[in-house]
Amino acid sequence: MKEDIIKIIIKNINENSENKEAIELNIETDLMELGMDSITFIKIVVAIEETFEIEVPDEKLLITEMNTASKIIEVVSFALKNNGE
Repeated sequence: MKEDIIKIIIKNINENSENKEAIELNIETDLMELGMDSITFIKIVVAIEETFEIEVPDEKLLITEMNTASKIIEVVSFALKNNGE
């Protein structure tokens, strides 16, 4: 399940990136260094919420709280766990 979450999150990051070339990233890569701005961040959050049918907690809706795929994976995993999945 976790590998599926990682693949989906990386796909969402790539699809919503301003850099339209597919991004090869380590899950610890700082997405702001790859050009993620606040608009791109919101696009990624919305895509993830829709894909996983979750709501990202308000305290995590800061770029610094979810600026790596690893942090996004943690938030998604936590939300899925709390939704009974």
